[in-house]
Amino acid sequence: MQNIFQDWSVNRGNLRSQMVLFLLRIAQRFHRLPPAWRWIGFPLFAFYELWVIWILGIEISYKAIIGPSLRLFHGVATVIHESVIIGENCTLRHSTTLGTKRGINDAPILGNNVDIGCHSVIIGAVVIGDGAVIGAGSVVLHDVPAGAVVAGNPARILK
Repeated sequence: MQNIFQDWSVNRGNLRSQMVLFLLRIAQRFHRLPPAWRWIGFPLFAFYELWVIWILGIEISYKAIIGPSLRLFHGVATVIHESVIIGENCTLRHSTTLGTKRGINDAPILGNNVDIGCHSVIIGAVVIGDGAVIGAGSVVLHDVPAGAVVAGNPARILK
């Protein structure tokens, strides 16, 4: 089981991101408890919903699978659907949307070391390969190979 401070060092100097991710990791821990025990975490879920989602405007579902060392720059208007899978050492910037097109299970899967620019939208059952870079303002609707750099609307491979 991962440490609840696993994102702390990569977000050094950004107290808001540290606190958001700390609360997220605690909520994830409670969510993984057997259903009969989840009620213990209800006050935390309520606080997380109120503070992080409603007040700060950062919609990161505690049901999402998120690897360690997530770097979150600013975070405002970031939306991560509950079915999203994010690998290790990924970077997200403000106004990033990772969501579904139709159903609950067609969410993006991000590999390790993925870097996503601000105002990017990645929707549908797409796979973003390890080390890929998504340029600011991109709309990604198709898979991105490992190590690729994509940008645009719709996103195209630049490198």
